[in-house]
Amino acid sequence: MIVRSPDLLLYLVHVVFWSTFGCTLLIQRALDRRAAVAPANAPGAPVEETARFSRAILAFHMLAFFVMYFGIGNAVLPGRVPFWFQGQRWVGAALILGGAALMSWALVSFRSWRFRAKLDQGHELATGGPFRFVRHPIYLGLNLLALGSAIWTPTVIVWVACGLMLLGSDLRARAEETLLERAFGPSYRNYRARTRRFVPGVY
Repeated sequence: MIVRSPDLLLYLVHVVFWSTFGCTLLIQRALDRRAAVAPANAPGAPVEETARFSRAILAFHMLAFFVMYFGIGNAVLPGRVPFWFQGQRWVGAALILGGAALMSWALVSFRSWRFRAKLDQGHELATGGPFRFVRHPIYLGLNLLALGSAIWTPTVIVWVACGLMLLGSDLRARAEETLLERAFGPSYRNYRARTRRFVPGVY
């Protein structure tokens, strides 16, 4: 089946993406529980705080995932993946796997990540690892997942999903930045001034 329909490999690439993310998260949390010690010299948020509309923003981001996987299935399973250019599968796979590597690197560098835009008391301000280059490498990894999928499966639905993913990531990033600026003040403003949200030197 895979030989007849190589586009089914897109699902395998997605499995690798999510497995890499999930395993890294589980291993990191297990190591943190074993150590039970906060990293030295890591500034922490003074109080717990959640961004306004964080549930709605997260739901919007989840909508992007639903549209993306619907679009992929609608093209891959019936074998209707459009041809865009030679090597589109390789480019798409490279972007998706690059996103997986970036997200894992971010998780290793940052122990306070949450699904919602929320700061727990003691939440760390991460500025090392990939955070030296962009402020939201995990969301960038999700954007690479969507972009790689759209290049591999260039249908209108998947490209719409990619746009929704980019917008959802941007909304979540802005909500988090508002919290971080309130919590860390000048430290975060200085960090924000020398980094970009998603693309180094651009945006």
